[in-house]
Amino acid sequence: MGRLPPQLIDDLVDAGSREHYADAALYDYEYRRRRADVTFYRELAKARRAPKILELGAGSGRVTIPLARDGHHVVAVDQSRAMLGKLRARVDALPKAAAARVKVVEGDLRDFAVGGKYGLVIAAFNVLEHLYTRGEVDACLRRVAAHLAPGGAFAFDVQLPDMAWLLRDPNRRWAKTRYTDPTTGRAMLYSTNHDYDPVGQIALIRLYYEPVDGKGPVRVVKLSQRKFFPAELEALVAHAGLRVVERYGDFARHPLDGRAESQVLVCERANPRRRKPVSRRGVGST
Repeated sequence: MGRLPPQLIDDLVDAGSREHYADAALYDYEYRRRRADVTFYRELAKARRAPKILELGAGSGRVTIPLARDGHHVVAVDQSRAMLGKLRARVDALPKAAAARVKVVEGDLRDFAVGGKYGLVIAAFNVLEHLYTRGEVDACLRRVAAHLAPGGAFAFDVQLPDMAWLLRDPNRRWAKTRYTDPTTGRAMLYSTNHDYDPVGQIALIRLYYEPVDGKGPVRVVKLSQRKFFPAELEALVAHAGLRVVERYGDFARHPLDGRAESQVLVCERANPRRRKPVSRRGVGST
């Protein structure tokens, strides 16, 4: 597949970093059944005994709220005001003790500074795929390292690139699904297609929402995602002064292999005197 014009890529990436998160009600409806990652991060927080957690790309609180209910103090950072509005509403609906454990912060992944040190920093559900250049990834990871307490961990997940999916015909519609709009109650049809920039490794996705009865316009929402290959991702982490201590292919902690959909990583600050490779089975020596 040929490369799109650079200016067009820049425009689509910018729009795709925002548009998918402008409708918080629809976003929550679309991902209401996504629970495996929530369970993983809750279990990790418990295992790490992390009373204080920093969550990047917290969105509307799909992970934040369960962590707060579990007794953890969570600083939730996001850039989307629509998603932050929904998160604040969900926090306000919590019992007072749980609500007091959540601090909501509007911030950028590349230059956030929220003060304090954290035993656990998390970025769930492909958040890092909104870092589109090596410089942006490095800036974020170095901010993470600066916020980690001694012995603290950074856990995140991104998709494992699927070349067959990335190279699909961009002129066809895929993943056609009928659903009911949570705000209007109308019967709708959802579908997607995308272009893939193989140089920047960015998928430029279009999400189509159209009334089943054909009455009304088709709404097209852009979503841009940077794709990371496993060895590349490990190198980016190392360059920022972190090391991978656990790596999985799903949230049930199965090994990462070519059939996996996700890459789930747990990282710590690197000790320059002691460098050991991540285990191919998923858990590295610490």
